[in-house]
Amino acid sequence: MLNAMIWALACFGVVAADIALSVVLFSVLDAVSVLTGYPIDNLDIQWFQAAAQTASFLMALLWWRYLWPRSFLARRQGERQLGGGASAAWKRIVCVVVIGLSMQVVISYLCDGVLSLLPEVAADYSELVEETGMGDTNLLAVLTTVLGAPFCEELLVRGVIFEFSLRAFNPQCRPLWKRRRRVNAQDGAIVPWAAPNTWGVAAAIVLQAAVFGFMHMNWVQGCYAGAAGLIFGWVLVTTGKLRYTILLHFAFNAGSYLMALLWFVNTPLDVTITVAIAGVILVEAMRSLRQACQQSAATTSTAFPH
Repeated sequence: MLNAMIWALACFGVVAADIALSVVLFSVLDAVSVLTGYPIDNLDIQWFQAAAQTASFLMALLWWRYLWPRSFLARRQGERQLGGGASAAWKRIVCVVVIGLSMQVVISYLCDGVLSLLPEVAADYSELVEETGMGDTNLLAVLTTVLGAPFCEELLVRGVIFEFSLRAFNPQCRPLWKRRRRVNAQDGAIVPWAAPNTWGVAAAIVLQAAVFGFMHMNWVQGCYAGAAGLIFGWVLVTTGKLRYTILLHFAFNAGSYLMALLWFVNTPLDVTITVAIAGVILVEAMRSLRQACQQSAATTSTAFPH
């Protein structure tokens, strides 16, 4: 229990570090504004977000590079590599993109349906979207949402925070993360450890999803980000590679700009049918991804249970 509490607090500590980094960055920009005499309020909020995102990405990258050699993902990739050549890789890529787009459709319409029942919450969220520029469609906003966020948040959440979440619920794996940094991830094969159990992996997926929702600092985004985080975590466990969750995040965020293509979905019946179809596609794409990963695995030995 103590181990779980310590590493769970570490997960939220990562969020606190990210927030502190943004505060420091904005303080520096404010100081520069005073020294130069250029009003900081004249800058578009998207530039602030891009700067904060860049700083967060660099922090997450350095942190993850430090953790990687003794991480669960490094151990897993050393024991179970995805093979199958280019055709298998493209199949996995298509499955991940379809998961992201269909998930966006399901979550968007479900979120709209819930907000329609909570007009005060919907009004507050609309005001937040306008103030923070989340609804902007200019080039910088699209780049930070579609490209910046996937790299930054996946390294931070599915990288660092998910690693800490796994440690919280799998204390039997302590010999791996206690070991000093090694040169090659494959060297982890010589470290004796017990593989994470199914319950421990599932609990880790839930914890990182909860932290991911908390990071968004508002109820609406927190709820749908938390729900999306469950699938992000599942894709990471299934593929064992961050590149696929980055691609998934890209498809999910890009899908928010593509929702306008469903202009013909107007009535409650239309929405119900659309969500049902997208839900079936989502489940089928997840099943296909799991099957593709199992078939292309180089060995039957896994560090993560399925």
